[in-house]
Amino acid sequence: MSVFYTSPPIQYLPAFVAAARANSFKVAASQLNVTPSAISQQIKTLENHMGLKLFSRKKRSLQLTFAGISFYQIAQDTLNQYESGCREFNEKHQSSTLNVSMIPYIANEILIPKLAEFHTLHPGINLVMHTSVSLENLQVQELDAAIRFGIPPWSEQDVVNIELICHAQSVLVASAEYLARHPIHHTDDWQKQTLIHSRSHINDWQAFMGKLNFKPQQQLVFDSYEASLRAAEEGLGIAIAVLPISQNKISQDKLVCLSPKYKDIDENFYLVSKPNEHKQANILALQFWLKNIFKQIK
Repeated sequence: MSVFYTSPPIQYLPAFVAAARANSFKVAASQLNVTPSAISQQIKTLENHMGLKLFSRKKRSLQLTFAGISFYQIAQDTLNQYESGCREFNEKHQSSTLNVSMIPYIANEILIPKLAEFHTLHPGINLVMHTSVSLENLQVQELDAAIRFGIPPWSEQDVVNIELICHAQSVLVASAEYLARHPIHHTDDWQKQTLIHSRSHINDWQAFMGKLNFKPQQQLVFDSYEASLRAAEEGLGIAIAVLPISQNKISQDKLVCLSPKYKDIDENFYLVSKPNEHKQANILALQFWLKNIFKQIK
């Protein structure tokens, strides 16, 4: 025959854990800002509920019983898990922190130089930037939003908000030193060039190569946009720059455009965010700021 059992009320656990740590109701009372008699009463109620003595009470000492030692670990783990869960819940739903994912290039070249401006405009928002070359799933990662370059929808389409930040364009770029060594005057000159790829899983050069029907002398493949642009700056070849995020490098003559005309592309920049009523105002502030920054660098 099974015996019906109910777990003890969680509100008595702080008193029990504090008393167990200190071996004193008086010290526990001081830590919890209550009276020693209140601690004693809560422990007694807990013991009555469990039908076990948790403390051995002697005239000048207070010690855990064998049952008390076993229950102490359970109570401590329960409180630690509860506090950890509450902190995580607060971070998700009530914190002023915005955890935003983006590729390292956008963080380093676009946002970090303007971060002081954001803090001045929005001192109550703690903007935390997470960089990754991978597309981070907001429902899996502890993120509030992400800056993405691509074509919606994404895998979490039904559970995220998607806002266009800026339309994108592309242009072929290289260093002036590279173009001096490898001038392009005729179509045949493309067969002497080194093409730089920024994504190992997508051939961004395929359409261009097919249009001119040529095979380059060499192709360099990198797993990040930042690495591909750096390679172009170092004179290793020709890369496809995405605007406006690389406009500063062109304006500073670190890279030279092979054509004065920019090409509109299907991929654009978006802010993707998880619905969160408490953080919605902060996300809107971030969205407005991002649109202004991208507009300024066009």
